[in-house]
Amino acid sequence: MSGNFRPTCKFLWRTSIHKTFVLLAGLRTGAPLWRLIVHDWTKYTPAEAPHYGRRHYGAKDDILGFVYAWNHHSKLNPHHWEYWIPVTAHRLSPIKAGAPLPMPEWAVREMVADWLGASRSYEGFFPQSLEGWDWYHKEKKKLRLHDDTWVLLARVLEEYFRNPL
Repeated sequence: MSGNFRPTCKFLWRTSIHKTFVLLAGLRTGAPLWRLIVHDWTKYTPAEAPHYGRRHYGAKDDILGFVYAWNHHSKLNPHHWEYWIPVTAHRLSPIKAGAPLPMPEWAVREMVADWLGASRSYEGFFPQSLEGWDWYHKEKKKLRLHDDTWVLLARVLEEYFRNPL
């Protein structure tokens, strides 16, 4: 897969830029510094980097590889809401498979920083108001969050937009 080198490098460069914007946003959302440092670390691994690179900057012909990479990423990075949805349930668990677990506050703060950093990285600006953040209003319908997480998310967003970047 020597044709993957350039797209992978391009992807890793974009990821590094994204991480910079996540750091800036995360300092405002109150995400823990350590989480901001290790944010998206799995994107730099062979399980993800070549597949993301190929999908975003290359031939786009490895659909299954990209799906594997996304699954790997979302299940190893707790700032993704998908991380908090168990695929299966233990017989002793009162929580059913597919039911969202409550996210801890640090993960919600990093998740919001990730969304803000992605907006800056890919759209060119940090959103200035929750009302005007089109991406959030479009994606919000797809989120599967525990009720406690929805409350926490609303609080973190409200705190951030009192004084956005």
